[in-house]
Amino acid sequence: MMHVSSTHLDTTSRTAVALPNRPDDRIFNRSIPLFFIGRNKHGFWLAREANGRVGGMFLLRRSALRFAQDTSAPRGCATMFLAKAFELDIGNSGNPVVGWLDAALGIVSRFVPDEPPPIPFTDKYRRRDWL
Repeated sequence: MMHVSSTHLDTTSRTAVALPNRPDDRIFNRSIPLFFIGRNKHGFWLAREANGRVGGMFLLRRSALRFAQDTSAPRGCATMFLAKAFELDIGNSGNPVVGWLDAALGIVSRFVPDEPPPIPFTDKYRRRDWL
């Protein structure tokens, strides 16, 4: 079963992004904080606490890991790296400049097409005798 937050929406497709469930209590004690580490659609690194209490956006992976460690100090934490992109559904407690860059890229990406337009070729530029 996947954890789906009602406010955790992908801004491009407006569909809920599912985060994995926390491992079973027999495997992983609930007293240990768990952080999800992964990238968003623009490639910035995200660190989000599994219960949604705190999260941040970063330029470097090591910054996201350091944020998770510092936030859970002195006890420490567990981290789970996610292969799929996800978006931060809570306030950015990380690097504010990266949050601003992510917002700017979101605005610019609305005006840039996903695929470039086809290049028109006329007959006078085509070579008919290739062989």
